[in-house]
Amino acid sequence: MPEQLVHDENSSGSNSNAAGRVSLEKAARVLNIFREGFLTIIAVAGVICIIGITAAYFLNASFVVFKTGSMEPHYPVGAISLTIKIPAKELKPGDVASVLRDGASVLITHRVVSVNGDPAGPQTGKAVLTLKGDANSSEDPVLYTVASAQKVIFTVPHLGAWVMAMRGPWFLGAATLVVSVLVAWSFWPKRDRKHRAEPEKTIGRLDAES
Repeated sequence: MPEQLVHDENSSGSNSNAAGRVSLEKAARVLNIFREGFLTIIAVAGVICIIGITAAYFLNASFVVFKTGSMEPHYPVGAISLTIKIPAKELKPGDVASVLRDGASVLITHRVVSVNGDPAGPQTGKAVLTLKGDANSSEDPVLYTVASAQKVIFTVPHLGAWVMAMRGPWFLGAATLVVSVLVAWSFWPKRDRKHRAEPEKTIGRLDAES
């Protein structure tokens, strides 16, 4: 009878250990899936960044984030637009363009109302633009005499707000920490499960023989 009790206790202990190993293996698989998924997202984001940099270099493309509601409802606050740099004289009424006046540091992105030649003559290569925000009741109070402008090609609503948030120091710091941990984890040496299982089998055989 005592031998049977000892055997039952050993069996229950072995079952508990097996259940614990199964739970750990499931948790490890879930963590591995999370790690691989996150690294895949980072890789895709890297490819998108490379494509964006290449397009910016060869096509004079850039992105503009709408921070005010002057172009609503078609261009809400937080929208992001892809723009391509073109000569200002190639703009047409109805186009949406970003311009930077001489001496100014902030882009103005409004709809083109009219395009006229520079009074100083065509040799300047500039054009005089009249712009107006879609949500504004009147045209901009100033004219924009510029040689080039960023013409809006397409727009994605709300994405710009996320882009601006990701440029913040807190997000960059947290993202760097998470990526560093995941990269270190992916290269961390893994234990061989066979070596861990062998001692348990050996102990089980000794218990059975005794």
